[in-house]
Amino acid sequence: MDSASISGVLKHYAYMANEWIAQGHQTDFLVARAGFPQFQRLSPDAGLISSDNLFDATRYLSKTWTYFPAYAWRCWTAHTLPLPRRYDAIYASGQFIVDIYCAQVMALRNLCPWVAKVQHVLASQPKRGGIINNLFLKTERLAAKAMHDEAGAVMCLSQTVQDDYRNLELSLDLAPTDTKQIGCGIDIESIISLHGEEKRFDVAFMGRMHEQKGVFELPSYWQTVLNEKSDARMVIIGEGPHREGMQQKFAELGLLDSVTITGGVSEQEKNHYLAQSSIGLSLSNEEGWGLSITEFLAFGMPVVAYELPVFSQVFPTQLEHVQRGDHQAAASETLRLLNNPRQLKQRGKDGREFVRRYDYRQFATQELDVIRRSVNEYTSRAHS
Repeated sequence: MDSASISGVLKHYAYMANEWIAQGHQTDFLVARAGFPQFQRLSPDAGLISSDNLFDATRYLSKTWTYFPAYAWRCWTAHTLPLPRRYDAIYASGQFIVDIYCAQVMALRNLCPWVAKVQHVLASQPKRGGIINNLFLKTERLAAKAMHDEAGAVMCLSQTVQDDYRNLELSLDLAPTDTKQIGCGIDIESIISLHGEEKRFDVAFMGRMHEQKGVFELPSYWQTVLNEKSDARMVIIGEGPHREGMQQKFAELGLLDSVTITGGVSEQEKNHYLAQSSIGLSLSNEEGWGLSITEFLAFGMPVVAYELPVFSQVFPTQLEHVQRGDHQAAASETLRLLNNPRQLKQRGKDGREFVRRYDYRQFATQELDVIRRSVNEYTSRAHS
């Protein structure tokens, strides 16, 4: 992550740490020092252990290859860094090999179990090519085997992720793991209390600035909207390796005056922008859950999105779906809502009520139960 913003999934973990701490448990994060300020703001009572004091990804977001020395250093420090306490369980927050390897090492050092959460499965995603992506795909297979053989528990973010992970294991000739399906949440009540600012933006787009999120389709989508509604305004929130390329496409089409591209911003700034927006937009080709959509709905925004299986599972009847890849249809659906203020308001109200079910506290409790069972099973085996 960059040093200004924090991804939806990492924010979810910061919130869950708050709930675990409130229930009487100590929670520490192993994270690069560049990420300390974000976690300190979101989870002030959690402990922070530096895996890397040197590398700040902010300057290298478009140069993924530069991450690898930092990943290697993190794996080494998992062996050597002093620990402030003995842990009862280690949690790998993703299925990437760097997360899984560090969890394995830390569990061995603490003589405790480790668990993992699969956020998405890269092997199931389209458009994954090139040297770097192929390396990620190969190491994902190694991580899957490690989780299958050693993890005390494996959790999956959604039914779609669970199905994709099962297919990955089958492709490796592994008997499917009995995974637990547990979702992802946000602080619903705090967001709802921010609703009601004056609307400056017709559309908000938020997420990692990556081609998988549809950022290169965004300029053409927006040009179609402007052809009918020339005074429309859009805010684009987030950072990532393809932000500069996307911004260049907006410039080539002469659209920059109608968009605000924030780059990486703080949680407070992000909430400020969303409270000033009327419609949420997702052009993602793949999602494990859709935390940006969860936030859009919590802010009372109807959401136009590509039709993905996971969205039908997580947000049934709540989204304005269009066929995946059809950004022209997404523009038409956006204009339909903008031209029908009463329906726009009602859909936003309905979505805000629906999304109350996705408060992070319930998911924190479910995951804590999984961790407890893993610890108990590990202890029983150690004493048998």
